[in-house]
Amino acid sequence: MLFIYNKRGILVPVYSAVSVFGTLILNRILKSQVGGIFAKEYDGQIVLGIGLFIAFVWTYLTSYDYVEVDGEKERVHMNHHLFYISNRLWSYIMLGGSLLALAGGILETVEN
Repeated sequence: MLFIYNKRGILVPVYSAVSVFGTLILNRILKSQVGGIFAKEYDGQIVLGIGLFIAFVWTYLTSYDYVEVDGEKERVHMNHHLFYISNRLWSYIMLGGSLLALAGGILETVEN
């Protein structure tokens, strides 16, 4: 597989995978051990949407670098890219995907 990245751009798929798999594991644990509202039937797209939202926040917060100069933090513009798309734009793409997945999951759950 070919990944075209620059600096921290390679972390975009890592953030996404860790967030989505973490929410899937947490969902499984909550369903089996806690029960209650988590034991009810709901669509898996909701869990995917929550995972992508966590990945959005993580990518958004780490998309800029800061350096301390004379006691104040200043933003340094670094080119963090994955497939020639900046990490900041990837975070917005994940936000859109998470909102679509959450909306689709909620609609599927309400219909059933």
